[in-house]
Amino acid sequence: MDRNTTDSHLLELWRSGNDKAYRALFDRYFCKLYNYTGKLIPDKRVSEEIVMDVMLAIWQKRDQLKSDLSLSAYLYKSVRNRLIDHLRKQQVPTVSLELSTVEPSSSFITDSRILHKELETLYRMSLNRLPPQKKRIFAMSREEGSSYKEIADRLQLSKNTVENHMVAALRLLKRNMQVVGSY
Repeated sequence: MDRNTTDSHLLELWRSGNDKAYRALFDRYFCKLYNYTGKLIPDKRVSEEIVMDVMLAIWQKRDQLKSDLSLSAYLYKSVRNRLIDHLRKQQVPTVSLELSTVEPSSSFITDSRILHKELETLYRMSLNRLPPQKKRIFAMSREEGSSYKEIADRLQLSKNTVENHMVAALRLLKRNMQVVGSY
């Protein structure tokens, strides 16, 4: 995909079944969002995890996105909200999260049930490939909303071990999402 292709056009291509268009959007925003989170929290693993969660959420919720939203604004706001959630869970003092880098709104429509179903299948297959412990920890974190400390306490593991399991699970999901975009 051409770097000059607009987000709206890429979204239209993606909606019509072009997986390379999603890959182009992923490539366009992943590093920007990662750098944005890196300015606000020092842990690179957490930054990567937050951005991957947001990019995965786009796959999962793209048919629910409103047509009058800017993709850039949506992504930055999603990352901002995940950062706030993370900071609350960590009980870190509040950090100012100004959205001065958010681009102005532009319209787009996402309505691709077939692609959504394919992604859900890919997502479930990726989760099923995880070793049982990683899969359990991932489900406790993402589906139950448990903090790493809560998971560590319940499973009698160190918090660091829980974090390592989550990083490994997210990397597998990232690799699988990149594979989809290369077809």
